[in-house]
Amino acid sequence: MLTKLLPDQISKFWDIIQYSISQSLPPIVGEHPNKMNNILMSALEGSIDVWASYNRGSDGNKFEGIVLTEILYDRPSRTRNLLIYCLYGYEKIDKQSWEDGFKTILKYASGNKCNQIVAYTDVPMLIELVKRLGAEVRYTFISFDVEKSLNDLINLEN
Repeated sequence: MLTKLLPDQISKFWDIIQYSISQSLPPIVGEHPNKMNNILMSALEGSIDVWASYNRGSDGNKFEGIVLTEILYDRPSRTRNLLIYCLYGYEKIDKQSWEDGFKTILKYASGNKCNQIVAYTDVPMLIELVKRLGAEVRYTFISFDVEKSLNDLINLEN
């Protein structure tokens, strides 16, 4: 079951959430000494949503995975998209949990007038899963480290 966490739940389970974030940060995140505190503040103020997937058992609830999402507004096209900012599973997640979680995220995106769900991944299993679910996976992520690239260009000119 995938559930959107409230701010008090985010605070209560921050150690578990923080670990999952550190293991699955998207390639758009740079290094910053307050990176995790900034993500926590974004989650507590509601600019990024934290979702927990868990199983109910006889010994209580057990976390299965953590998902962070953010609604992005593209000004030029005036469209809204739901970004899966990061996704982490603590153990192997069964197919039914993936499908149920995806339905929950789809309904949330629809309710928030999003046109698309977008994400980054380099995990082959996830790529195959989203292909089966009908996702388009033909783009390549490109990034340049600004300072390194500037230094490389300056060195080429000398």
